[in-house]
Amino acid sequence: MEFVIQKSDLVRELQTVTGIVEKRTTLPILANLLLEVQAGTIQVGASDLEISIRGKVAAKVKGTGSVTLPANKLHEIARLLPGSEVTFKVLERSQVAISCERTRYKIAGQPRDEFPSFLDVDQAEATKIPGAMLRKMIARVSFAASMESMDPSLRGALFLVQKGQITLVATDGYRLAYVSQKTEISPAGGEVKLVVPRKALLELQKLLGEVADGENISFGTKGNHVFFIVGSHVLTSTVPVLNFPKYDQVMPKAYQTSIELPTEGLMEAVKRVALLASDRFGRVVKFDLSSGKLELNSGTEMGEAADELPVEYEGGEQKVSFSAQFILDFLSVVDTANVRMQMEPTAQGDSDRARRGTDAPVEFRPGVSEDMEYRYIVMPRNL
Repeated sequence: MEFVIQKSDLVRELQTVTGIVEKRTTLPILANLLLEVQAGTIQVGASDLEISIRGKVAAKVKGTGSVTLPANKLHEIARLLPGSEVTFKVLERSQVAISCERTRYKIAGQPRDEFPSFLDVDQAEATKIPGAMLRKMIARVSFAASMESMDPSLRGALFLVQKGQITLVATDGYRLAYVSQKTEISPAGGEVKLVVPRKALLELQKLLGEVADGENISFGTKGNHVFFIVGSHVLTSTVPVLNFPKYDQVMPKAYQTSIELPTEGLMEAVKRVALLASDRFGRVVKFDLSSGKLELNSGTEMGEAADELPVEYEGGEQKVSFSAQFILDFLSVVDTANVRMQMEPTAQGDSDRARRGTDAPVEFRPGVSEDMEYRYIVMPRNL
């Protein structure tokens, strides 16, 4: 096996696929990338047994074959190579010689025998989805998926594809992100409803970063797998048994208080006040809403911090506290100049209303009407 490849193409492909590779794995072969050389192209693949990715790169092929090489070390080598053309040649016992101008490496590879097989997908059976739209939807919900829950359904996002509409929902039990978009789509085989793991979503979002506006990608299911075809790459993932919460029952139908806030101004105020918030409680920031202003404050034994934003609001005082990171996650992806914060009022003299005004979910939305419906619901944090 021998081929010559442009350094820029090699580095770009390695950056794309190495995100799948786990830093710590019980199977040494999973720390490697699979290189398969065919006529005119190199296929580069990675897998962690649950998620896999394959891509094709053009190359000058002098001999076909396959080998696996340490992913992170290969990436480091590729980035530091001095020239434009890189030559790979497999020697005896799966050793691989890499040369570029006057720089030469010889690294130990492994045969592909123990490397996981890739799912065989049929693009003819796939459904087309606007890539830029899906990228925006993933960015708006993926951060709300849990990284710690024992329930696999909470460690990903619900992916619901119906005729004429796509919906993504993610929740970790303390917050919920919902996004839905009407679009011309007709899923092959009828409605699709499954959970896509968070890691697969983030890798898909990276792939979609190179998709032009108006360009479609393909997606489909096969057995207990979902697959996405983005340009020359195929991303596949196993899907957990569907056990997603009944999110529509959690989403409030109406609010009595709604205020509009500047996205950038709120983000900066939260960041400033969170500097003196306690890490012990998740850097909780208190929101005090009163006539004409929203005051943000925090405090620990280290000191106190406060900031203030003017708002158009006439009503009784309301107090609610949030994890600062929960609010910043939303503000960093909403991509509108203003946002709306919606909650129930706290009624004086009514203990039940007062409790709901403090403990009830608070919803954030884009400040302007969009074709894409986006709702972010957060449970307050009480100290």
